[in-house]
Amino acid sequence: GPYLAGTCLRISFRDILAEFPTSSTGMGVISQAGPEEAEVKTFVYLNSRHRPASAVPEPDDEKDQMQDALNSCKGDLEAALQRLLEEGGDERSMTDAKTGLTKYHTPSRPTDGIVRSSCTSNVPDEVAFSRGVDVLRQLSLEARNMSKNLRPASSEHRAAASEFVSPEALFQKLLFGVRERLRSVLQLDFSDIINLFPSGTDAELMPALLAYARAECGSRGSRVFSVVTASGEVGSGTTDAATGKHFAKRLPSGRKKPETNCNVFAPYADSKFTESEDTESTGSESSFDAGSFVAANLFLRDSDGNLYSADDMDRKVEQEVEAALEEKNPDGKYRYGQIVVHMVVGSKTGQIMPSEKCLQRIVKKHGKDVILPVVDACQGRLREGSVREYLDREWIVLTTGSKFMGGPPFAGVCLLPGDLGRELDNYFGTESAACMMAASSFHEYVTASLLSDDMPKLRALLPCFPLNYGVLMRWTLALYSMEVYFGDLTSPQRSELLTGWTQGVRGIVAGLGLPYLQLLPERLRQGDEQDELEAALGSIVSFHCRCNRGDSQEAGTMTMEELRRVQFFMASNIAETHPQLNVPELAKTKCFMGQPVDLAPGSSSSEPVLRVAASAPLVIKAARQGLEEVLQKDAQLFEKLRWLLDNWHLLVPRAAL
Repeated sequence: GPYLAGTCLRISFRDILAEFPTSSTGMGVISQAGPEEAEVKTFVYLNSRHRPASAVPEPDDEKDQMQDALNSCKGDLEAALQRLLEEGGDERSMTDAKTGLTKYHTPSRPTDGIVRSSCTSNVPDEVAFSRGVDVLRQLSLEARNMSKNLRPASSEHRAAASEFVSPEALFQKLLFGVRERLRSVLQLDFSDIINLFPSGTDAELMPALLAYARAECGSRGSRVFSVVTASGEVGSGTTDAATGKHFAKRLPSGRKKPETNCNVFAPYADSKFTESEDTESTGSESSFDAGSFVAANLFLRDSDGNLYSADDMDRKVEQEVEAALEEKNPDGKYRYGQIVVHMVVGSKTGQIMPSEKCLQRIVKKHGKDVILPVVDACQGRLREGSVREYLDREWIVLTTGSKFMGGPPFAGVCLLPGDLGRELDNYFGTESAACMMAASSFHEYVTASLLSDDMPKLRALLPCFPLNYGVLMRWTLALYSMEVYFGDLTSPQRSELLTGWTQGVRGIVAGLGLPYLQLLPERLRQGDEQDELEAALGSIVSFHCRCNRGDSQEAGTMTMEELRRVQFFMASNIAETHPQLNVPELAKTKCFMGQPVDLAPGSSSSEPVLRVAASAPLVIKAARQGLEEVLQKDAQLFEKLRWLLDNWHLLVPRAAL
């Protein structure tokens, strides 16, 4: 593979030149060991690769993200970093020119204020941001040096301007560093396969691709059935991505979503929407049929927004799997060759669906050749070592550095057990699979450098460019907090601080109480033990909001759109948004919160909730400064929220989002 980091071997230069074209470039430490051989101690990157004729062609009109950012910001590294943090993803990461906020009402550079929005989107940590500036400076200097080295070796020409040269080898080295740092933090071993993605939702495409490949090669059925659990409380694009569809208007490549076809892997498949025939017995609200994929959305609440019991959730999932496995085509053959079962560890309100025991039962009963388990841990609220446990069971794990871990939006990763990764890569050793990838839109989400070197066949089919500096920078910022969180604090310390914060915040909300705020009941715990997982999942605090509409009636319930306005006002200085009002000082503080959640989509009998949540940076701050000091900020946040709700009738006429 391109990286042989940490290895020491003897290799002939003739062998290298026979394998790679002479245009290949490398960077490494080589010690002379004879006229034709050398001892290679680290071999970081090889630029060029033999690529099949059917591979996705390299783009010839792509702008370099880093060059564009540096030029547009005139060398201001902080401004350039902010721009890069918004690149290489979809529209959710981009800030509005007027408000300076993303669609989730957070800025993409450090800002004074109270940050409790980790369940949705983070404000970059100041220290982590400075680490990102350091990396960008290193890349900028390398680009400058490479540009100089291309000039003629004379003083006259060295002073002249030259073309920008993207520091591709250094970029690759830094991405390799991101993977190795993730390996340490998440307790991965060298057989685990680490694939980086622009977001956790994008990472859903990897298990979908594996299931697609298995169904095509298998004899049971040609279609994939994906069980999406905790529907409505996972990412809004999860079902689309899990069924191989585009879900955002703007793709990570920077191009727009195709208008005529939404399928990523089956670009010529027909698409249609079908309603479930028996929602009572299966628990499925709807199915999407797009070529080779069908999905069932399973909710964890009833139409009034009340949680089902853990047993009921498990039963829904097991029934859905059983029904899918029994479904047949008109010719009598089974319809589905693969059943992808998602276990959500941390929904938008901190729930788990289904239980680990349920997923283990399903795999044991039906076999791992038919069942593909996927752990959706994109909230990142996990106990130390849990990712290792999931991978040891041969479950795929999707997680992020951009929720609980405090990184900016968004940074995703798909972790594959070694055997599954090799299985998928071997599939792309055939010409038909290579042609499928060339016809697909997978390259709009990832280029070769984001995928693991342990998947050389798939990497060879993807273009090298453009280099996704946005993913590199977002993971760079996220890893700072991840390493401090797991490295400086023990599991008991983290659990104690998380539990203490959650209890403190719930106490603040209960103290303010009606008529404006009402807590959602605590999350449904699985087991009696209060371990780190329970503490982390419980650190999303959800509550209903009611407001004063100025009509002398009791405080009224609020819609999802009104709660989005509340979230925006909380993130704003009200003296600036409403200069005609004489507002108190507390209304000027910017407070960043989680987006509202509709507990029962499509139902009118349930109230949505707003949320605040702890994060790894917050726990670190509580450990260093004391929990009481942190909770004082939470008290300020809820005082501002209460003021907004009490004065809603004055704010709404001027609301502008």
